[in-house]
Amino acid sequence: MFFRETREEEEYIRRMFYKVREKRRRRITLKKKSDPGQFAIPCTVQGIEFPHALCDTGASVSILPRVMADHLGLQVEPSQELFTFVDCSQKNSERIVRDLEVQFGNALVPVDFHVLDVKLNWNSSLLLGKAFLSTVGAVCNLQTNQLCLTLIDPNAHYDPIPVKKPHTISRRINDA
Repeated sequence: MFFRETREEEEYIRRMFYKVREKRRRRITLKKKSDPGQFAIPCTVQGIEFPHALCDTGASVSILPRVMADHLGLQVEPSQELFTFVDCSQKNSERIVRDLEVQFGNALVPVDFHVLDVKLNWNSSLLLGKAFLSTVGAVCNLQTNQLCLTLIDPNAHYDPIPVKKPHTISRRINDA
C-alpha cells in the first residue's frame, strides 16, 4: 500500500511539474520602456502663442502664471484654494480666470485657470489639467508615445518632449 501511494504521489508531482513548466513557456515577458517625456501641445491665448502648453494627467486644475494673467489683462475672480506640489511646497491660488478661450488649431476651448505666482517659462507656461483633457477628448497612447485631442482633430498626434533631468552631483558627507 505504501508503494502504491508513493507512485500516485510521484505521478501527481510529475503532472504538476509539467503543468507549471508549460505555463512558464507560454508566459510572455515585456520589454521595459523608459519615460516617454512630457506631452505638450501648441496653443494660443488672446493672440499669444504657447508652443508647449503642458498636458498633465495628474493635475486636477489648469494653471496660469500670475505674470501672464497680468500681462494679458484678464478678468480674475478671488479664490481661496491651497495647492500642495510633489516637492511638498505649497502655493495659494488667490485668483481664478474662468472660461478663458484657448485656441488649438481652429478650435476654441474654454478653460478655467488658477492663477499662481510661479516661475515663468514663456515656452511652457501653461499647465492644462484633467478637466481640459477630458473636454478635448484627449487620448494618451503610451505604447506609441502619442497624444491625440480627438474632439479637436482626431488625425493630429503630438509627440512627447523629452524630460530634461537635472544634473546633480552625489557626494558623501565626509568628501572634501
